Amino acid sequence: MDYGRAADHVHTIKGGSAFSTTATSGDLLKSKCASCSVGQDKSAYWTPAVYFMSDDGTTEVVPEKPPHKTYYFLNGGVTHDGKTQKIEAFPSGFQMIAGNNYNRNSSIPDPDPNPLGPWVDEDQTIRAQRALGFNCLNYAKGTDEPSLFRHFMPDKDYLDANCADGIRLELMFPSCWNGKTDGGVSHKSHVAYPDSVMTGNCPEGYDRRLVSLFYETIIATDAYKGKSGKFVFSNGDIKGFGYHGDFIAAWEEGVLQQAIDTCTSLSGDQRACDVFNFPDDTAQCTLENPLPEVIASENVKGPMQGLPNKMQIQTGPQMATKQGGSQPVATAPTSVASYASTSIAKNPVVSLSSKASKAEASHSVGPNEGAVYAQLNNPVTSQSSTTPSSSSVQVHNNIAAAAPKVTQSHKAEPSPSTTSAPQIVNLAESTIDVSYTTVGHEVHEMVDVMVEVTVTETAHVAKRTPHAHHKHHQRANARGIGGRRLR
Repeated sequence: MDYGRAADHVHTIKGGSAFSTTATSGDLLKSKCASCSVGQDKSAYWTPAVYFMSDDGTTEVVPEKPPHKTYYFLNGGVTHDGKTQKIEAFPSGFQMIAGNNYNRNSSIPDPDPNPLGPWVDEDQTIRAQRALGFNCLNYAKGTDEPSLFRHFMPDKDYLDANCADGIRLELMFPSCWNGKTDGGVSHKSHVAYPDSVMTGNCPEGYDRRLVSLFYETIIATDAYKGKSGKFVFSNGDIKGFGYHGDFIAAWEEGVLQQAIDTCTSLSGDQRACDVFNFPDDTAQCTLENPLPEVIASENVKGPMQGLPNKMQIQTGPQMATKQGGSQPVATAPTSVASYASTSIAKNPVVSLSSKASKAEASHSVGPNEGAVYAQLNNPVTSQSSTTPSSSSVQVHNNIAAAAPKVTQSHKAEPSPSTTSAPQIVNLAESTIDVSYTTVGHEVHEMVDVMVEVTVTETAHVAKRTPHAHHKHHQRANARGIGGRRLR
């Protein structure tokens, strides 16, 4: 967050139309519209853009496949001394950053042999590495990598050979909290990760529990299959170790907490939560403030030679050094917010019936996690003629509630059919995993149950063979608005 300045690297920004170089939470709340389908959410969400760099150094921004999604999970736990936590909404003025822009290395195994944790002895730096996910998408396979399965960006050869539908970038934010609205210069010291990163228990000093924030963005790396070159993030990172996200909360007072506490519908439809309202004009939402000249005059879409602001690739393993420098664009008041060079979509097309949206692979819910709400949005766009049209600026917010304790799933159905009525499965001890998939505004649950089948063979002793059977049915997430995947 570079308050009052253009950041040294390009981001894609989603959220309230009042976003600006000096926007505060209060400013965002005054937004005339937002890219969020829930009308009371004017928050700002942003992450670095991804570029394709040809062998000759020519670059262009890689489009996002709409919609970008931001999930709100109700993942409870206990304090360091064993007390049950109440899940709290973000307070007015709250902001935070997840990830480290300068990281160029990782000290954890990949893939992780213990992907669900807990990692009680690890420090916050290592847990933050586990909060990054780079998931290879290939819907035709009918299977999916679990969330936060891989903690680095695969190289282009691997992407071309295996990821027919692109790469899904994932970022989990800390949910343990010390009660402050900001974390100083780093915007991090007021929050911490629980011992299982997505779920688990909080460290001492961070005993309050916030609703859990999770970003998910699909990047169209498949559009460059067969082209010679490489993918690079706007901050000069080719492996993704420095992937990060920023967040400024701007929910209308009391709405998010009320939704957390009261929206318990099992319908799978976000409109079942009567706390929310749903404006009809989000597709027409544009930024209210003109882009600063230093940004409006810059070609951040490409093609261009090199990265915007002359950012250089730094491969590590040492930490990256600061380069370029942010550029002042306004006189900053005393409160804190930020602005960045932006890659903002201009009226991107959203189709919930497209293969990408219907074939979203499923998260499976981990121990003590919540199920999911989904919120559908349309983009906020800039009216500047120099802003690119290839990146999505949509935000989908999801609220989750308590779900059965289940294990990690590696199975998914890319395009499940809708059943006639919701059903709830009573999970027996033989259940081995549960996963959720969104179709439109509905969430579908897939339950894998391990059963024993006796097969009799002539002149042989009967064999008992375990089989996994799918019970695939429609089920709304508790407190859900059209669920999705979480590990």
